[in-house]
Amino acid sequence: MLGMLALVYTLESQYQTAISLVFIAMLLDGLDGKLAVRLKAGSDLGKQLDSLADLVSFGVAPAILLYSISLHQFALVGLLVTLLFPVAGAYRLARFNLRQQRDTIFHGLPITIAGGALVSLGLHEGIYTAWPVVLLALLLAFLMVSRIPYPSLKGRQQEISIPFFMLFYGAVIAFIIFIFSWREFIFYMLFLYISAGPLFSFYRLIGRLWRKERRFVELPWVNRGQ
Repeated sequence: MLGMLALVYTLESQYQTAISLVFIAMLLDGLDGKLAVRLKAGSDLGKQLDSLADLVSFGVAPAILLYSISLHQFALVGLLVTLLFPVAGAYRLARFNLRQQRDTIFHGLPITIAGGALVSLGLHEGIYTAWPVVLLALLLAFLMVSRIPYPSLKGRQQEISIPFFMLFYGAVIAFIIFIFSWREFIFYMLFLYISAGPLFSFYRLIGRLWRKERRFVELPWVNRGQ
């Protein structure tokens, strides 16, 4: 519903309200899984509905919002980027739903983070008319369909006590309220998380190449002539 409201406010050119609604949807997306476990209301139907809600709130709504703010200036290119982003998000969600095991690592950028990062671009007026906004939208779409590992911010969905639930998410809500007083900070937080995936993958690649080189040097026939 928040994603649909964001679309309505986008059509009415109330962009800052639409951006706030997407941010609130991000907060609720972090609560729904543990709340379902707490209430013993989890189901396969709920998981599918959650993905459909994610597609609207973090795929369609951010794409239309950014198109209305900026991408419409780039004609056909802007339209193609607007279409590509939610399609990449739908692929990312479908691939995630096929996984039988729910672990603490995501393969590909979560659509929640990608959608939040896309609308956070609307907080910076200097980026509205610049081509980097197109490149950033394409980068987010690519990261969603990639296999780059990202840490899960939700953790494992397991039952927790009511006091802990209220304390922890009360602190989260308080922190979000603080962040909303300086909303530009959300932009930097989200892109810090987004950059962590490629940087970690690059670090793993370097480590893997280093281990292969060491194993090669340690082979008996490599040092035979010394």
